[in-house]
Amino acid sequence: MSEKAFIQIILPLKLAWEPYYAVEQGQEARVGDRVKVRFAHREYIGVVSAVGVDPAASKVDTSGVKTAAVVEELPRVSTREIKFWRKLSEYYLCTVGEVFKAACPADRKVVRKPKKKSQFAGETEVPEIVLSPSSEAAVKEIREAFKCGKTALLKGEGRTELYLSLARDVLREGRSVLLLVPEIALSRQVEERVKEVFPSLRTYHSEITPAAKRLVAREVREGAGMVIGTRSALFLPFRDLGLIIVDQEEAPSFKQDSPAPRYGARESSIMLAAIHGANVLLGSATPSLETLYNSDNKLFARADINQSFTPETTLINTAAEVRKNGMSGSFSLRLLALMRKALGAGGKVLLVCRSKASVPETEEEIGAIFPGEGIELIGPAGIRTLEGTYSLVGVLQADGILGKEDFRSDEHTLQLLQQLRGHCRDCLAIQTREPRHPVFRALAEGADAMAFLEERRAFGYPPFRRLVKVVVRDGDANRLLTHTEMLSRRLGQALGDAVQGPLETREEDTREILVFLPRNRELHRNKLTLYKTVEAFELEYHSTSRITIDVDPV
Repeated sequence: MSEKAFIQIILPLKLAWEPYYAVEQGQEARVGDRVKVRFAHREYIGVVSAVGVDPAASKVDTSGVKTAAVVEELPRVSTREIKFWRKLSEYYLCTVGEVFKAACPADRKVVRKPKKKSQFAGETEVPEIVLSPSSEAAVKEIREAFKCGKTALLKGEGRTELYLSLARDVLREGRSVLLLVPEIALSRQVEERVKEVFPSLRTYHSEITPAAKRLVAREVREGAGMVIGTRSALFLPFRDLGLIIVDQEEAPSFKQDSPAPRYGARESSIMLAAIHGANVLLGSATPSLETLYNSDNKLFARADINQSFTPETTLINTAAEVRKNGMSGSFSLRLLALMRKALGAGGKVLLVCRSKASVPETEEEIGAIFPGEGIELIGPAGIRTLEGTYSLVGVLQADGILGKEDFRSDEHTLQLLQQLRGHCRDCLAIQTREPRHPVFRALAEGADAMAFLEERRAFGYPPFRRLVKVVVRDGDANRLLTHTEMLSRRLGQALGDAVQGPLETREEDTREILVFLPRNRELHRNKLTLYKTVEAFELEYHSTSRITIDVDPV
């Protein structure tokens, strides 16, 4: 041991190492303490990751090591949090500093500790939660799965009441509950119902102020309670987390796009739960193919809520309607007849337009046919946050919703249409020029995303292999092409025929390389090889092109 013991610090930077510092005279540092340091001529707040270390053992020159000052006004980071950051760093192929930067964006300035104690509670007395026989059976199955330590899938509509019942069990044990939703708008919808049962519910998402974020963080650090939030709520400093619920687990917005860590809420929840000894419940009416596959293979348990009714699905072949003069502008005569029937019976009608931009012109068109009827119109993006039930839902140009860019497009389109059908009482009418498309066939047959499993198997796509996307961006077209081709060859030399690309994208300054890795014991080693190959390439060419790695892209 050297004469002077040093500490190592995680900085909110993309660093492949954790710098050494000496503790300021008169202070004592512990793992998790926040410290103020200077690095590369700038001041940062970092987190102590190790104490009493001997840099000489790693042949590190300590002659120029600077001092770190412990910031007592900021709360310590728990060892569980640091462990979670390291797990994310390893899985999503980024540095732990990048994870730290994402986890603690509200803690960049020093604030005084509040004097008032938190009112965040473990709710023990709650109103009676009445469940249907189907829901009671589902809750029983989930509880049995939790006893076996399994992640559980809850499939079907009307999931909120089951969430409340399961959350009550955990809160009575004095542990915390985290309910994740994909969109801020959805958090507001669910929040109202949850607060009726758990008044001390806290909300956490990007639209609340930094001060509000710090308050929620302090409250969950001090005690048990229930939090509803978007994916960033995973980074809250829970003291003892007992249950994580991921609602609408298939939603693409649960995946961080940029910057690193490019994490997914579903996989990250399972990692965090393992650290806390907590349970995970994935809820959806339209689960992802990966989750269905895992439940089919008994890796996840599954419980279904039986549907009380199934509306009729009508496919209208607009190409055939054109040939027999069965169209009036954007509307088939068949759809107009269904609308008249629904409106005549006092029902509500919803129309899904090609895009949000096309809504105004469609409103004008339909207003001339049904003046003053108050028909509701939305674009495809509005489907996920839709509320209420309609007698008739009409999709005007369903072919525009069909994605054609990646292997998940059919799955995502089917999920959107299934979600729409969940808002129908009587009929879902779809206008399309491709009524025999696999998506519409699966919808009509009542199938789920597993309908596309064999196609995925044939092409070696997830869930059969793990996908990593390497994205290269450069404003210089020649350099972009040269670098992506060189990097693709390097990755191919390191990983073999698992590498595909470079592929063109919609952005002129961007190219992609896809790497499909077998899901076997070599997966971790192969991911690390990929990361080191990219890192070496960046060092060699001084990062003239911006390269990012996206594990499990959506």
